[in-house]
This record gives sequence, structure tokens and C-alpha cells, in this order.
Amino acid sequence: MPKLVDHEAQRVKFAEAAMRLIARHGIEGVTMRAVAAEAGLSYGSLFHYFDSKDDLLMHAVRHLTSLQTTRVNEYTSQYSGLKALEHLLCDDAIVNESSRDSWTVWLTFQYKVALDPSFADVHAEMISGWLERIRSLLADAMEAGEISRDLDVESEAMAVWAYSSGVGQLGLLHPESLPPEFQKRLITTYLDRLRAG
Repeated sequence: MPKLVDHEAQRVKFAEAAMRLIARHGIEGVTMRAVAAEAGLSYGSLFHYFDSKDDLLMHAVRHLTSLQTTRVNEYTSQYSGLKALEHLLCDDAIVNESSRDSWTVWLTFQYKVALDPSFADVHAEMISGWLERIRSLLADAMEAGEISRDLDVESEAMAVWAYSSGVGQLGLLHPESLPPEFQKRLITTYLDRLRAG
């Protein structure tokens, strides 16, 4: 009887192997052969799932986003308004030992976004969903009286996203200046100013 293969599990193995290699060597140091070896799977089987290194990077980033969405959904089912937004921003921004590899992969992806329209399209799709979630949480906070009804939710959502992205990138690039606890303080201070406003 032929062995049944879980194709999605294989894709995830390859994607996670690529992420580990990118975190260690950058995208330039990643080859398809190295990814197969890191995953403990055959080189030939890799091409059943991915046509190129770019295709593999795209899947790795979608896998990262899916994991984050699962985490965010868990705590937005328990919290609402600014508390839920704080959780979301901390998940997105704070760089620590467990998230450093993910952030490195995300910045590698952003480099491709700046150069390749197909990557830019995927990025725009992801960010659109992220901004919609931020807008929704700000609207919930407004409805609960946590923030002023005069707040321009559309503009503030963009500002919140830009702020948290900057905190995360600087946390990755300058960990001595922005350790995790300081990154969190920057986020909570920002949200406190929204409350005060």
C-alpha cells in the first residue's frame, strides 16, 4: 500500500527550514538544496511544492502570518478595544529571542517587496487585513468610551501600524537600545496617549 503523504505538512517543513536558514544566513545564503537538507527531506521532493526560492519565501511568510493570525484570534476572543490592540501590537512588534528569526524573515520579505511587484501585491494584501483589524479594535475602543469619538480611526490605524512596525524593526536592529521590556513600554505609552486624548 503506498505511503500517504501529508502535503501541507511537507510544505510547512520546507517553509520552516527556509526560515531557519534565512535567520542564520540571510536569503543570499539560502539554496534549495540547503533547505531540503535542513528539512530532512529529499531535494527532488522540494520541487513538487515550490518552483523557486522566491516561491518558498512567499510561502514561509504566509506561514508566519497564519501562525500570528491564530495567536491574535485567541486573545481578541478574550479581550476587546485597547487591551486587545495592545496584545496585537506587542505580538507584532516585540522582538525577543523567540521572535527574532520571524522578524529576520519578515525583513527579508520586505526587501523583496521593494523590488518585486508580485511580492508587493502579497504584502499589500497582508497589510490591508492587518490595518482592518487595527481599525476594528480602535472602533471597539471608541464604542466603549476608551478613546475620543473625535479620533480619525482611518488615520490612527495607519499611524499605529507605522509605529509598531518601527518599534519592531528597531528592536531587531538595535536590541541593546530597545530590549523587549522597553519596546513594550513604547507601545503602552502610545496607547495611554490615545486614552488621554
